[in-house]
Amino acid sequence: MDSGKKILRFLTWLGVALLQLIMTQVVTFLISLLVPGMENFPQTHPALFVVVLGVTFSTGVFLTGWLALKLRWLAAKPIYPARLVATLIGAYLPLIVALILYHPLEPGNPFFFISMLTSVLGFHVPGWVERK
Repeated sequence: MDSGKKILRFLTWLGVALLQLIMTQVVTFLISLLVPGMENFPQTHPALFVVVLGVTFSTGVFLTGWLALKLRWLAAKPIYPARLVATLIGAYLPLIVALILYHPLEPGNPFFFISMLTSVLGFHVPGWVERK
């Protein structure tokens, strides 16, 4: 494969990863509009807030990645169960650590961004690790 195709593949992967990050925010915003009283969850129900954030981050990352695989934007194996599990682990692990360290969770907590990044990373890791 020549260097032009490698650069194009990398830019496509980078674009999909950026779109996955954007979709985590879009899904979280839509759920916050649908669930009444969501703005008070960090103080009143911090564990439920972590569950909702984990679901919205995972949904945004997984569905965007699934669509990218279906449309052949990404040249990777569609190992959907492994990708879903890795995305969930990547989303929930930093959120649980944040819940333990920062009680109550406040807006702008750095673990929210870390959780989004690790969920995107979790989606792509099963494609990089191959079984033999």
